[in-house]
Amino acid sequence: MTRSLSVHEISAVILLVAVFILLPNRVGAEVFAYITNQGDNSVSVIDTQKYRVVDTIKVGSKPAGVAVSNDGSRIYITNPKGKDLSVIDGNTHTVIDTLSLGDALVGVAVDAKVKNLFIADWFNHRLLIFDAHSLQRRASIPVGKAPAGVAVSSDGNQVYVANRDSNSVSIINTSSLRVTGEVKVGKHPFGLAVDTAGKRLYTANVESNNVSVVDLQRLKEIKTIRTGARPYAVTLASKEKKLLVSNQYDDSVSVIDTATFKLIKNIEVGEYPEGIATHPDDRHVYVANWFSNSVSVIDVKKMKVIKSIDTGEGSRAFGQFISR
Repeated sequence: MTRSLSVHEISAVILLVAVFILLPNRVGAEVFAYITNQGDNSVSVIDTQKYRVVDTIKVGSKPAGVAVSNDGSRIYITNPKGKDLSVIDGNTHTVIDTLSLGDALVGVAVDAKVKNLFIADWFNHRLLIFDAHSLQRRASIPVGKAPAGVAVSSDGNQVYVANRDSNSVSIINTSSLRVTGEVKVGKHPFGLAVDTAGKRLYTANVESNNVSVVDLQRLKEIKTIRTGARPYAVTLASKEKKLLVSNQYDDSVSVIDTATFKLIKNIEVGEYPEGIATHPDDRHVYVANWFSNSVSVIDVKKMKVIKSIDTGEGSRAFGQFISR
């Protein structure tokens, strides 16, 4: 004989179903893109579910670099003209701290555990490491000339710095706080990305109009791939099967197959694209267009722009500007 469910049991089932139905929407609504607007000293906050700016935060002078913690709790903004760093609370979207840097720095990154903050010191040719919460400086490590982009391995054990004027990438161990290697790449590397396994690194080489593929086990450049004019930044998508590159002078994004190293397509975006980052859904890629004052949203599966979002003046967003 089949037993009927009690009122309490039915209520529990309904509640459980509701949680599963509503949870994806709630999580999706919490994923924001933080776009630095260098022309009006602000950060545009984009709700990536609604594809629109939902908040504008005033920060320091001429903001450029950005690093968002994986959990979205902290956003770090470098203000080159102000020579400082703004720290934004991801829940309240307010500036909660300011760190004086002494120089006009741009490249910034934070590890997955929100433990260490890394800032590339362009003028003094070093990587600065701070406690991500107290903002106390932990280390100053000499690297190559004019360090720009910074990327952190998924386990937080390695940091990679693109040395623009040395045409190289420095690798730093976060435990020993020492440089463990340096790899020559193309001319004037700026943005860079490392895969989840920590086996490959990709650099956008502004002056040689190509991307370098670095084998991190052999510490060797194994391939260069032609892109558009003045590639600036890179990101991985589609289970890391595709590399997307913003091309400043071509107003485009190059899509590259990471298995064959072949160019798949150049996608037209806004004017003078710079920062580029992948949404946690691994399908949508956001591109900040400096001269268009906008963000282009690319659907990597459809291989086309599906949205253009108006932001502030001079959108750069150099770094990982979406929580993961």
